[in-house]
Amino acid sequence: MRRNKWLAWLLIVSLILSTFMTNASVSLANTNNESSSLETDQVPTSKPSIKALYSDYNTISSWAVVAIQQATNQGFIQGSDGKFNPQSSITRAEFTKILVLLLNLETDVEQTISFADVASKDWHYDYVNVAYKNGLINGYNNKFNPQATITREEMAVIISRALKLTTDTSKSSIKDINKISAWAKLDVEAVVRLGIIVGDAAGFNPQAAVTREMAAVVAVRSYLYKQDTEAYITSLEVTKINNQLKKTATFLLGSVTDPIIASVGGDWTVFGLARSGKQIDQAYYAKYYGNVVQTLKDNAGKLHNVKYTEYDRVILALTAIGKDIKDVAGYDLRKPLADYETLIKQGINGPIFALIALDSKNYEILKVEGVKTQTTRELLIQFILDREIAGGGWALGSNPTEADTDITAMAVQGLTPYYKSDVKVKAAVDRGLAWLSTVLQSDGIYTSWGAANSESIAQVVVALTGLGINPDQDTRFIKNGESVVDALLGYASSNGGFYHVKSGGADNGGAKPGEVDLMATDQAFYALSSYERFLTNKNRLYDMTDVK
Repeated sequence: MRRNKWLAWLLIVSLILSTFMTNASVSLANTNNESSSLETDQVPTSKPSIKALYSDYNTISSWAVVAIQQATNQGFIQGSDGKFNPQSSITRAEFTKILVLLLNLETDVEQTISFADVASKDWHYDYVNVAYKNGLINGYNNKFNPQATITREEMAVIISRALKLTTDTSKSSIKDINKISAWAKLDVEAVVRLGIIVGDAAGFNPQAAVTREMAAVVAVRSYLYKQDTEAYITSLEVTKINNQLKKTATFLLGSVTDPIIASVGGDWTVFGLARSGKQIDQAYYAKYYGNVVQTLKDNAGKLHNVKYTEYDRVILALTAIGKDIKDVAGYDLRKPLADYETLIKQGINGPIFALIALDSKNYEILKVEGVKTQTTRELLIQFILDREIAGGGWALGSNPTEADTDITAMAVQGLTPYYKSDVKVKAAVDRGLAWLSTVLQSDGIYTSWGAANSESIAQVVVALTGLGINPDQDTRFIKNGESVVDALLGYASSNGGFYHVKSGGADNGGAKPGEVDLMATDQAFYALSSYERFLTNKNRLYDMTDVK
């Protein structure tokens, strides 16, 4: 997937800066404090800063600063008498000029208009003429009304036509959809879906006048969409996922205040926070490390006699925060994993997570005297391959007859580093993916142990992104227009946590339906982090060779 780093950065910043929010495809409700700290000189440009250009710079809303700088740089919009007049309404003629400039349309064309209120001597004549020729604008009763203030729905229609956006009538997320004129509804839906124009908490406000700063923001977004549609859509998705990650990180930090060695309330929380890339107080990680050191000292370095996934979890968490796993309170956490016979007593989970932990930073497997069978990566891989179920997929138990979503996804995660180099691994993983596609339920949901649940979806997201598969776009993992990413986000609570099972769902023995669950939250959080890492071309979730 092609990326333009500068463009992607600018897209994300310009989208985050908007405070015109609706319940559309992007929610930016928690970005105001962050956006207000961004200065225009952070924008890569050789042009003068608008702070120097416009004497009324301080009246520009924070969410519009970056866009106005870019619109000015590109020549889409200019000030007057040294001012920008950001809150002034913009006319139909003025917006038409912006549109023609951002589309780079040639204005020297033959006359195509005969509006009674647009004369060849008017400054806006050429712009109105070429816009009309290209089918971007219309008049009414042989008039264009060039000096009339353009409304938000009118702007939406023009932008939708200019960018040739596709319309979707399947569902609407706009609160005041009934206030939008019938002739504008589909186009408004199209621009809202792409975040080119959004609204506020009340809705889209279709008849509201467009201000000059609004026009600048919309112009820049439209330009960026036109220049690189794929990068624009990716940045929109990144913004949405990052907003959820921020909320969930806040929830986790408030719920797990003293992280310890534990499957819930410790290792996975630390791992997820570290791999999310969010700014976390280092004292939090120091507290966890101190707890790990104390636990190892108290137990003479032994975390469990059989469950060696205890070591795997700690290895992953410590690696994620940049700690040396070879010397933790004098203990090398790799040493227990050298005992293959004990490692596999836990069943398939043992080899899966041993591989994930050992491969997280290409750790060498220690050679330990006295063990019956020395662990090797080849043995771990073969154990997983030998447990594949006929027809594809994996499950718990030595002789399962039916594959399980979670275990299949986890097996794929463990085998991922060998997918391209081992033909047997590739074939088994491909069969597993085919099975996962086959059992996908309506609306992108997966079930395990008799219930649709978020953890199953989360594990599939991690597996797909690790292989470089987009879980939000690959048609194998989309049902009824809903991807597995959409499905996972559907389990999010308003407080940032995630449900194990949604309210009204089947109870499969985990957290009760409609109850926010810490295990579900941990898994959803690191799954969304894995997806965000995929979108932004970072190392996959479990590849921590990027950690210093």
